[in-house]
Amino acid sequence: MHKYQSSTPDWFYHTPNLDENALPAIHKELLKLSLQTKDSLLVPYTSTFVCYGYDDEEKQNVLTACPVLAQELLRLKLLDTFRFIGFISVDAQKEFPPHIDTTDVGLNIPLYNCDETYTVWYDAVILDQPFPDYVIGTPLVQAARIVDKKNAVEVARVEANRPLWVNTNVAHRPETHHDKLRLAASLRFYPEPLDENRQLWPHLIKE
Repeated sequence: MHKYQSSTPDWFYHTPNLDENALPAIHKELLKLSLQTKDSLLVPYTSTFVCYGYDDEEKQNVLTACPVLAQELLRLKLLDTFRFIGFISVDAQKEFPPHIDTTDVGLNIPLYNCDETYTVWYDAVILDQPFPDYVIGTPLVQAARIVDKKNAVEVARVEANRPLWVNTNVAHRPETHHDKLRLAASLRFYPEPLDENRQLWPHLIKE
């Protein structure tokens, strides 16, 4: 299977050990923040990837706007390594191509119209080409790379209507089976919460 780098994990997804009682509030916080972010950055509501929280001011804005999320990250010992949030929207009229992100894992949280949607992984050759311009909502997204989709072979999929830890450095893409705009958040961390065998820290996975 093609990977972006030798450190990329072999697994595709895990169920995160999030507090289910906190999830409704976290969902509301992230949905509100995603809409504010898209509007302030003038990002169109189409198939786009927007990164927010990368600099200190934006990170503080995230923690202020999402206090329940911040408390949950603190409980999971992830607050100090929180790096940014990716807001991923998918418009059925514009393809979101298979790609790798250059970070190994993301904590994905569905926000809007995520029923009948999937994260799909492929074994595919990684190309030294960025996303199409319409996908690049913020400059950081230019680091991602698309893959040779003509010869891509599906190797795994999972319904994306629940929070998941996902492998983001094996070729993957969001897939929708409806014609509505779909929106999800993907939290990224540095250093990433992986051990020397590239497994998630055990306390992050729901048993």
